[in-house]
Amino acid sequence: MNGFFRALVVAFGVLVVGLAVGASEASAAPKPVQHCITPTSVDLNVRWAVSEAIVAPFCPEVASGRRWTVSNAWFMNTFFQVVPLGFVPAGATPVDDFKAKFIGVKYVVDPGTKQQKIYQFPSDDSLGVVLNADGFDIVNPITLGTLKPLSVGDHVVDSYLIFSAMHCDGLGDVVADNCLGPGEVLFPTVEFTVLPGH
Repeated sequence: MNGFFRALVVAFGVLVVGLAVGASEASAAPKPVQHCITPTSVDLNVRWAVSEAIVAPFCPEVASGRRWTVSNAWFMNTFFQVVPLGFVPAGATPVDDFKAKFIGVKYVVDPGTKQQKIYQFPSDDSLGVVLNADGFDIVNPITLGTLKPLSVGDHVVDSYLIFSAMHCDGLGDVVADNCLGPGEVLFPTVEFTVLPGH
């Protein structure tokens, strides 16, 4: 009886410790990523099938310890309605032209500081493409790769889209408004904050 009682106490102790460890591991598990929602109510995590945190001018916060990426959407006509004089397309549609000329994306995190980091991702079949979304084709390198977690505090990221030749969106004939490249093209700088806790 005494041995049975001891065995029962030991078994109960193991159960309590196991439950406590399980509870602490569950509470330490990362919270779900907060989705990035555009001002027009588009969920970018859903649209681009991205499970990591997304940084954009309208999504300026990331939880610490999270990998993250940047949204740099480019909207195009579904066909070449208008193009600048001398423009030579490399495909039947603006999105085909984009894919043919797009080399990749470069991110410069905290540029000009001692924390500066540079990441570059080449274009491949994972490039985010949405066809005919409310009359536009959209491309976003958001799907090409994610960046390492950053320290808590304020940060900046510059995004550069890199092209082998000039690409145009088929919407107009003004190069400054309707075309990208050749070479590196700076998209808007995004300021964001890494919050404590994950």
